[in-house]
Amino acid sequence: MTKSTARVPNRTLDLHDLDLPIYRAVLAKMDELKGKEAVSYLHPSKRWEYPWALERAQLARGSHVLDAGCGASIFPIYLATQGYQVTALDLNLSTNLARLHDVSVNYVRGKLTALPLADNAFDAVFCISVIEHLGRDGIPAALNELRRVVRFGGKVLLTTDYYEDAEAELWYEGPGESFRVDWNFFDESLLRRLVLQAPGLRVEGAVDLAADWEIVRAQMRRFHGYPYTSVGVALAKV
Repeated sequence: MTKSTARVPNRTLDLHDLDLPIYRAVLAKMDELKGKEAVSYLHPSKRWEYPWALERAQLARGSHVLDAGCGASIFPIYLATQGYQVTALDLNLSTNLARLHDVSVNYVRGKLTALPLADNAFDAVFCISVIEHLGRDGIPAALNELRRVVRFGGKVLLTTDYYEDAEAELWYEGPGESFRVDWNFFDESLLRRLVLQAPGLRVEGAVDLAADWEIVRAQMRRFHGYPYTSVGVALAKV
């Protein structure tokens, strides 16, 4: 994972990116926001995924954006502080984080496979480490829904867990108790079939999925406790 100098648009997580000014600025602001309450979270892999997605989105102030599968993430709050019109959707919403931060976020309860949202409503849709939790049968329906709600020419910024073999048995090996990974993850073949070739969506820019898995596994276990990495793909509605 030493591709930072190449800056391939769609790529696997590169820990060197975390030292880039745009990444450091985004993460500093999100850490500041997260420190104001004890509800929101920022998973280690999303410290790369969120800045990557924002860099690829190239949004104008006031853009209408959707965080699809937001959970209790600090990301929708960050987006609101940057002047975007934010909708955040999840099947399980417990706390309205916007009230804790005194910002405007439209929280909506719903499924990714049947979004309760209008066609062509958003300039960009973020779906950050969510689709791997849907099950493989649900992924095409979710991508079709994300395509439906983004405007023509708008972007779907997607990240997901990525490993050399989608059928492998993986375990969490970080601090605390070890446990078996019970959600899906993508390998190159599955990613190309279900995501990169999704109907009505076009990959924006080059794609680099190369990884030295001996190095990646060791780095990722140290970084977030799992042997898999993350991959980011920007898709445009066509």
